[in-house]
Amino acid sequence: MLRDALLGLIRERGFDTISVQDISERAQLNRSTFYLHYRDKDELLTQIMRDMLLELSRRSHQLGDSPDRLHRTLLEWFQHAVEHPELYHLMLGRSGMRAFSVQLRNILEQLMNLDLERANSPLLIEGVPVPVLNRFLTSAYMGVLEWWLDRRSLHSPEDMARWLGALTSMMGSHPPATSPQSPRGK
Repeated sequence: MLRDALLGLIRERGFDTISVQDISERAQLNRSTFYLHYRDKDELLTQIMRDMLLELSRRSHQLGDSPDRLHRTLLEWFQHAVEHPELYHLMLGRSGMRAFSVQLRNILEQLMNLDLERANSPLLIEGVPVPVLNRFLTSAYMGVLEWWLDRRSLHSPEDMARWLGALTSMMGSHPPATSPQSPRGK
């Protein structure tokens, strides 16, 4: 009840203007009941976001090690954002909450590691350490998600997953650029 109350109020008024009293009234509970479970509205929001990230992680892990795992993971991620737009806007929007974007990035890096650690992964690029490639891909995906959220989900989750998958595949099919050799000094 508290979760639904907070999310409804965020949709209507934004997080900063909401009080514990507002949440309690919306949930039709006493404030004392709220305080039995949470210190303040920030703690409630933190728990909601952790639950959401756990749900995303659980969904992705259920996909196992299938060949289309990356596409399906991206699709799940964009569909999840459609299901929870208020929370994603709070985490990644212009006035986002950095702690949660870091948690989201960490979950995505863990998921991406599963794909990168396979010896024959098409995502591996010779000479690029896996942690560097992982951070690069995860940051790119989050940047695209932020852009997509800012435009109010302009394209479908299916299109976004397909396009990101195509970009990722294209990356793995090109050799890494080499830096030009500097001429020897006289």
